[in-house]
Amino acid sequence: MDHTPNGKLPLAPTEPVIVVPMDGLPASEIVQLLVDLQHEGLHTMLIDPVALPASAYDGARGQYRAERLLAAARELDGRRLLGVTARDLYAEGLNFAFGIADSPGRAALISLFRLRLGADDATFHARAVKEAVHELGHTLGLGHCANPRCVMHFSSALEDTDRKTNRLCESCLLLASRASRAGR
Repeated sequence: MDHTPNGKLPLAPTEPVIVVPMDGLPASEIVQLLVDLQHEGLHTMLIDPVALPASAYDGARGQYRAERLLAAARELDGRRLLGVTARDLYAEGLNFAFGIADSPGRAALISLFRLRLGADDATFHARAVKEAVHELGHTLGLGHCANPRCVMHFSSALEDTDRKTNRLCESCLLLASRASRAGR
């Protein structure tokens, strides 16, 4: 495959993204995310929810350490994996994180916690898809993009997420297509 139409993430159709609920998310939210990711051309497979590791919680901050949740997700399955939590995350050097991923690698994690802020259902679902695609893009080795409309643009605030699309720009698409072909 040399080109993915419409800037969609170029993952093999036979390679499922294993979606792992990580703390008892409402079933409706997980189902909607699966449907939305399938609309993005991603083959998804849901597995049973897992508990969050107690060691990931930082009581002083009232948040979960994203790197520890990602490590827990990484242990679950040998395929490309997307952990989804409703808990507030932070990462080294950041006040919060919408998500985190191995770059390159096979594990990614998103938090729905802040994506709900000030959002109606449509905005919330759009944000969730954008952050999921963004983190899965990192698993292909993509870095952050300077184009504010590209899904790989770094979101330091919800306004950044709302501004970007759920698609890769041409430059990121080319990089992702090369990485996807090299990984096969």
